[in-house]
Amino acid sequence: MKFWTAMAALVCAGSAVFAADSPDVKKFTFQNDVEVYAIRDKATTMKGSLFSDYTKTSSLKKDALKKEYPSSVNCFVLRLNFKTFLIDAGNFDEKGSLVTKLATINVRPKNVDYILLTHLHPDHVGGLIDKDGKAVFPNAKVYVTFEEWKHWSPIIAKQKPEEILAKFHNAYNGRIQTLSFGEPIVSNLYAVKAVGHTPGHCFYRYSNIRFIGDLVHAVDLQVEHPEYCASFDNDKKQAYQTRVASLESLSKDGNLVFGAHIPFPGAGYIMKEGSGFKFDPYKGK
Repeated sequence: MKFWTAMAALVCAGSAVFAADSPDVKKFTFQNDVEVYAIRDKATTMKGSLFSDYTKTSSLKKDALKKEYPSSVNCFVLRLNFKTFLIDAGNFDEKGSLVTKLATINVRPKNVDYILLTHLHPDHVGGLIDKDGKAVFPNAKVYVTFEEWKHWSPIIAKQKPEEILAKFHNAYNGRIQTLSFGEPIVSNLYAVKAVGHTPGHCFYRYSNIRFIGDLVHAVDLQVEHPEYCASFDNDKKQAYQTRVASLESLSKDGNLVFGAHIPFPGAGYIMKEGSGFKFDPYKGK
């Protein structure tokens, strides 16, 4: 297939250079002038009590669920071929913190070309609307998978206008575009099926880089013990199966992952360790 042969022009994730820009914005530069900016919307923790063993077979001691795990709410900017992509947008914030943080990397809302949503939970779409319910990004096309939109659109239709998803829909009506898994958005950038957390949850893949959304919410727990699902996983069986298959694939491919809830800057590698996995945070050169 021509699309796959085009993948020969790969960005080498191993050559990324990490640079600190501010406490909440970190820059990664790759070959071919590809840039990724990690933006921390909010530092947070995940209570162990939010997780349960889907398989009922885990050897993890119960004390592990009495602690809190470091987490974050992250979104990412990908600069590619003179275009600006925003991947997820964090929480709704009347103070406009996302816009303020984007300004530190010279990104104005009107210059964002594409918004790629891994799914439609409020902590991924909230930053797209302002306190008046208007679109923060006036020129961007918004992409979400067909399966995700199919699931949420009937729910959105029943929501009050002031609720987050209804605000999002109203603000971007006419600019929301659904896509199929594997369908290219631009050359070499496409959505990868990763359902379970929500019915249309996806990764975004560009070359050796993966934006894995909510594959994990507590990386220190769920990479080593993927059988633990968060209470807010829509389909725990599918979320578990997706997590195991994805961890296996990512550990073999050596792709650099950026996660929405991995402690900031949310970047690292999935490594094989014995019969399981571990997360190795990216430290740069």
